[in-house]
Parts: sequence; C-alpha cells; structure tokens
Amino acid sequence: MLALIAVPFTDTALGVLSKARAEREVLAAAARAPVGDVAVMAPGLAIGASDTAAGRAAIMARVQALAKSGGVLVEETSAVEVAPGLAALRIRVSGAEKAVVALADGLERGRPLVRLRSWQLVPIPGGVRLSGEAVAAWR
Repeated sequence: MLALIAVPFTDTALGVLSKARAEREVLAAAARAPVGDVAVMAPGLAIGASDTAAGRAAIMARVQALAKSGGVLVEETSAVEVAPGLAALRIRVSGAEKAVVALADGLERGRPLVRLRSWQLVPIPGGVRLSGEAVAAWR
C-alpha cells in the first residue's frame, strides 16, 4: 500500500531528474564546442562583416562618418591585432572638445556595438586629441 502512495512522487522526481540530465548534456555539448564556433556577441550587436579586415573597414567608415558630421579631424587609423571574431582599429582624432567627446559618445552608443578598449584624451592648442583602440565583434 505504501508503494502505491509513493508512485506519484517517484514519477515526478524521475521526470525532474530526466529533464536535468538532458539540460546538463546540452550545456556540456556547448562547453565542448570549439571556441571559434561560438558567437562573441549577441545577434544584431555585431558588425555584419565577413572577416576581420571587413570589420576594420566598417569601424573606419563609422569613425569617418561621425568625424565628418561633427567637424573632427581623423589623424590616424591603423589595424590592431585582436582575438578571433573581433576587429580593432587604432584611431587618433582631434578637434573641439565638445565635438571629439560627441564622436566618442556616438561611437560607443551606436549600433552595431563598438567600444573604445583603451583611450586617452589630451589637450592640444585649439581643442583636444583622442587616441584609442576601437573594438567590435564581427561575428
């Protein structure tokens, strides 16, 4: 009689255990996946580029567009080596303080997601100079 009373509880516990084991297997398979096959960024936030060079070009185009609209001079852009799935560009821009800060703000707040990994803002005659590395995920 006691066994008949315990059957519903045992069945529920076995069902929960089965679901937990299935979820563990899914997570273990994801952990075993090669690093190169895992997306670095959530869909919609990455730059839609086919490779690192195209990602750098997209970052450069965005910096150029923001600089042009704000009256900021782009002094330098050069490639920076980063981890697979990322693109990075070393930038140096100068202009009026308000315009340079607006460029950095627009770069960081816009979509697709671009971040200044390291940056330095220094005063120069007539304004400021921003130097830094802009990084974005391309996959």
